[in-house]
Amino acid sequence: MKHIIILALLAVMATAAKAQQNVDTTDWNSLYSAAKICIEKTDYFTASRYLEMASKIRQSDTLQRKLAVCYFNRGYYKKCTDICLSVLSPDTLESDLFLLTKSMKKADEDPEKQLVYQKLLFNKNPLNQTNTINLAQNLMGMDSLNMAMDCLSKYYEIDSTNISINELRAKVYLLNEKYNLAIWEYESVIAAGAVTPNNYYFLGVAAKRAKQYQKALESLTIANELTLDHDPNVLTQLGLVQMKIDSLNFEGTQTLKRAVDFMQPNPNSLKNIYYNIAEYYENKNWRKALDYYLKIKEISEMDAALSYRISTCYKMLKNTQKEMEYLSQFVDLSDDSVALNYAHKRIRQIKGDKFMKGE
Repeated sequence: MKHIIILALLAVMATAAKAQQNVDTTDWNSLYSAAKICIEKTDYFTASRYLEMASKIRQSDTLQRKLAVCYFNRGYYKKCTDICLSVLSPDTLESDLFLLTKSMKKADEDPEKQLVYQKLLFNKNPLNQTNTINLAQNLMGMDSLNMAMDCLSKYYEIDSTNISINELRAKVYLLNEKYNLAIWEYESVIAAGAVTPNNYYFLGVAAKRAKQYQKALESLTIANELTLDHDPNVLTQLGLVQMKIDSLNFEGTQTLKRAVDFMQPNPNSLKNIYYNIAEYYENKNWRKALDYYLKIKEISEMDAALSYRISTCYKMLKNTQKEMEYLSQFVDLSDDSVALNYAHKRIRQIKGDKFMKGE
């Protein structure tokens, strides 16, 4: 059996070699025909060689278009972009624009330059899904959320069942703070079969921001199960929601601790998590609250709010020396006149107590 397969492969290779030998390299039409056969076989290297030779014999947009396809598939996106731009005309083909927009995206061209041709293609055919999605994402990246929704809505008017488009509509609603619409859209795509961790995660985030904490809890719990209790972003949002529900306060702190365990070093995220855990322990366990505030101090610059909270912890732990140290920092950092008045009064009181004790 192996011998038969080897012989068959050798026969194919021999046929291909013979076909290449039969190409008349002085005839552009012969080169073009051979290149088309190579493209069908996804042999873009040989096809591009034939097309480059043919282009030296004859100047033709048809040859250039095929050469652009070869360059794109071989990763030469700048060359592909240059060819596409050279053959564009007012009545240019949709295929030219599509290849151009794809190559510009791959080449990381200026988003505003990409936008020009993405809009041209969108106006020709809003149902070109790839371009409509790229156009909407480009507009979202420029904070043009309403324009992004306009594009997605034009597609939606023709086809309201495209899950990829509707997921993006949900994301735009979420970014635009239209949380109830985002919830409705995410629930719709999930009901349509898009049962993914991302959709449940963003549904939970939208519900949390809409203060629908029970819905947020249910969605983020599913997202957490789908990510095997390992995704720090999901765990963070789940923990924050749990802490909004009185009966789940403590469980929320444990969830946030697990988030920290899986989180890449990110001071801002850790600071937010530590603040929430510390606030939970205030009036329950001042020592633990202090521990988390001191963790924040280790990963970020001291500010007025943090110095005040640390001083409060030390006050409740009856360590007046440390309390006064952090109250003094608060005085240097704060511009809140009411709070400063209290701080000065408290510092004078501590100093007075020390004096009375002969310290």
